[in-house]
Amino acid sequence: MAPPNYSLILIMACFWVVFFLVRHLLVQPLGALLDERARRAREAARAFDGARAELSEALARCERELAQAAAEGQRERAALRAEGESERRRRLEQAREAGQAKLAAFTRELEEASAGAREELRRSTRALAAELAQRLLGRRLAS
Repeated sequence: MAPPNYSLILIMACFWVVFFLVRHLLVQPLGALLDERARRAREAARAFDGARAELSEALARCERELAQAAAEGQRERAALRAEGESERRRRLEQAREAGQAKLAAFTRELEEASAGAREELRRSTRALAAELAQRLLGRRLAS
């Protein structure tokens, strides 16, 4: 009888030795590296999501502040416009009053000058009429 063939057992033993060596020296370290990489990727994704949320919040805050500043600017502009309009009306009214006062003064002055000229004409009319009559008649008139 031939000795039993232990080659199958030897091959199985070599297989299991190589299997455990590959598993402990190659597969487990690679698996650990892949697990670490996946963990870091998840952490990075969480950090990215957190940063995106912070960015969205900061952007929304900036937009609100910009809208508030724009509204404040509009209110200030409206207030300045109203103030300028009231100042313009006040100055226009002052100019109108000053013009009316000058017009009234010129009217009074003209009326006074007109009245003085009429009075002078009344006084000189009699003398002019007498002188005209003397020249037309060619003799002196009795006063």
